[in-house]
Amino acid sequence: MEKVSLMFFKKDCMGCHACEVACKQEHKLGVGPRLVRVIEKGCDFIPIYCHHCANAPCQKACPSGAIDKTTRGLVLINNDLCIGCKECLEACPFGAMQFEEEKGLAVKCDLCVDRLAENQRPACSLVCPTQTIHYGDMKALSARVVGKALGAA
Repeated sequence: MEKVSLMFFKKDCMGCHACEVACKQEHKLGVGPRLVRVIEKGCDFIPIYCHHCANAPCQKACPSGAIDKTTRGLVLINNDLCIGCKECLEACPFGAMQFEEEKGLAVKCDLCVDRLAENQRPACSLVCPTQTIHYGDMKALSARVVGKALGAA
């Protein structure tokens, strides 16, 4: 089974935050957690999101076993097992884990797993006006990065 991922080409990001809004709408999130965050650092916009790590530190840190990895490479949280201890938030090197105070649960990007089940792209990648956000097979995305680094389109 193919491993899938998101890839942001941050130099193309214009800081419109459409990805944040689409994600919040897709996941029906209220005030607080943002599963995709775009921060401004100097003249650059830097997207903060879950990288669905191969050896996910959040998964290792979770004392209740609520975080698991799928065969497609998605790192997902089982809300029924999450105890709200926030250990995963501390362990995430990207600051991608969030906490939903109202529910007392950790939350993070799940690549719109429900949309993927219907062969649809994640909401953030659909709305990006500069096409900064790419979704797909991890090998194809990696090849694309190498192509961009070498100056290919």
